[in-house]
Amino acid sequence: MISGIITTLLLLLFVGLWAWAWQPRLRSSFEATARLAVEDGVPAGEQITGNQGRKDA
Repeated sequence: MISGIITTLLLLLFVGLWAWAWQPRLRSSFEATARLAVEDGVPAGEQITGNQGRKDA
């Protein structure tokens, strides 16, 4: 009996989180967060070499 209640609550929690994550108003925030892994703050076509870009040099 108790395991059925826990399973139902966990299923409802999962569905609620899934519905929240797929809200259209959150899409731009999630996309910006996903791009953080590949963006390093250096504009495209430029590379930091040697002491270039270091503040203490």
